Amino acid sequence: MHSIVSIVLALSLLLAQPQTPKGYIALTFDDGPSGQITRRLLKGLEERQVQATFFLCCYRMDQYPQVLTEIVEGGHEIGVHSCAHKYMNRMAASEIQADLEGCMETLEEYTGLTAKLFRPPGGLYNEALLEEAKKAGLALILWSVDPNDWDPNNQRHVAPYLQTHTGAGDIVLLHDLYPSSVDAALQLIDCLQAQGYRFCTVSQLAEHGGATLEPGKVYRKFTEAG
Repeated sequence: MHSIVSIVLALSLLLAQPQTPKGYIALTFDDGPSGQITRRLLKGLEERQVQATFFLCCYRMDQYPQVLTEIVEGGHEIGVHSCAHKYMNRMAASEIQADLEGCMETLEEYTGLTAKLFRPPGGLYNEALLEEAKKAGLALILWSVDPNDWDPNNQRHVAPYLQTHTGAGDIVLLHDLYPSSVDAALQLIDCLQAQGYRFCTVSQLAEHGGATLEPGKVYRKFTEAG
């Protein structure tokens, strides 16, 4: 019964959307996976036929390997987000290299995938980090919309903020660590899909914007091509 309801919901959302998209938006989720909260998010994304991009930490991949598998099986994009969420702009080049290599090796061990995207903790980087990311074949993905969903005093403002600040080409920063973040993400999808927007992965958003993601380069938003 659940699968039938999900299919009906997905079809109704698809039929309600105009044929020509108003624009494309990428939802990104940092610091996971996180067990049942991530699973609830994955269920909501599946019902809405949306793929997102997840920037994962090594230690959480080790904690939740089955959830990692479910993210991959859902067709979502995966980037790396450091081994232990330390600010990498404070690291020596050799430490940065070891961290990036550890992240990529962990992801490949569990999924067989080679990471192409990287988000540094806090969005902080320096020239050494850019150089090591370039050597590792990783493009740096930051964001253009940040609702500060990590702040427990801000949770009730996350959904309204997203709905008034998100538009075509935006990369939205969220965390699959909090139920309120999942609620806000799904509300945003419902709201903007009804207005004609589409949601996609970061790589797809870059493609829609006519951009080629290059290792060692920093990206925050993509303007629609043409």
